[in-house]
Amino acid sequence: MRKLLKKLNGILLCVCMIIVAASCGSSGKSQKKHSPDEIQVFYLNQMKTSLSPVSMHIDGRTTHEKVKNILKLLSTPPKDADYTNSIPSNIMVRYFQIKDRGVTISFTRSYRNMNKVNEALMRASVVKTLVQLDTIDNVTFRVVKDAITDSQGNAIGAMTAETFVDDFDFEQDSTRALDLVLYCPAADGSGLIKETRGVHINENIPVAQTVMQQLQKKPDSSDACATLPSSVKVLSVNVNDGICYVDLDQSIDNIDSKVSTNLRIYSIVDSLCELDQISRVQILVGSGNSASIITDDEKNGTYSPNLDFVVGD
Repeated sequence: MRKLLKKLNGILLCVCMIIVAASCGSSGKSQKKHSPDEIQVFYLNQMKTSLSPVSMHIDGRTTHEKVKNILKLLSTPPKDADYTNSIPSNIMVRYFQIKDRGVTISFTRSYRNMNKVNEALMRASVVKTLVQLDTIDNVTFRVVKDAITDSQGNAIGAMTAETFVDDFDFEQDSTRALDLVLYCPAADGSGLIKETRGVHINENIPVAQTVMQQLQKKPDSSDACATLPSSVKVLSVNVNDGICYVDLDQSIDNIDSKVSTNLRIYSIVDSLCELDQISRVQILVGSGNSASIITDDEKNGTYSPNLDFVVGD
């Protein structure tokens, strides 16, 4: 009887070992890069200076359908105002092809008009999002049929997530400390409060863009408030011939505050005109055909600085 029990125990032990080994082997083979229903979609932050991952469910039964839906997401402004699409509205996806666990994407010629920072961020966003799919290992960009190139003119081939570092080389190229003079609205709406704020800026990013970013942050003075809430998206900031063009989304029309629109305008204008290269500012609301210029009676719808609003200086 004892021999029989020992024999049965031995058989049971072998069976358990086989089950454990099989389950371990099975779990190793079934490991995936992500949950089958959710991945990290890499949008850009509001000022388009870094990537912002957002967990999202991707629809689609096939790889082709999922790639198509991801590219559509990255081309469409997200509902959350803290993020923005990485593929600009003026750049279209002509087509994409999937072969041997790689996807090749062809963009319109307007791709070549992007600056260094925006181009690198767009590539990182698309690649780091797509390679999370179990069936995609690398991504190749084309402009129409031509390969994209780096700053030395060398062709950039297939890219993986490891192609990019999280802090990007161009962000390390040249940063410097700078004191910005900002005019922040008084919280009670009585005027503008001047403050000097020390920041570290990336010289590859326009200083005017940094000014707009700072105007959305809490001022040092407890008596002042941010010029624009984080819910307002700054669509673009460009400087040409001494005029700074600021494009805001339409949520600026829905701000409920003691601070008047006129005070917010001159907070932006006075702060930007502290920069040597800017003498006037034009503010647009919306994009495309729906864009409108905030204007008064001044020439060409631009504003010059007006320090009459400054209080307690």
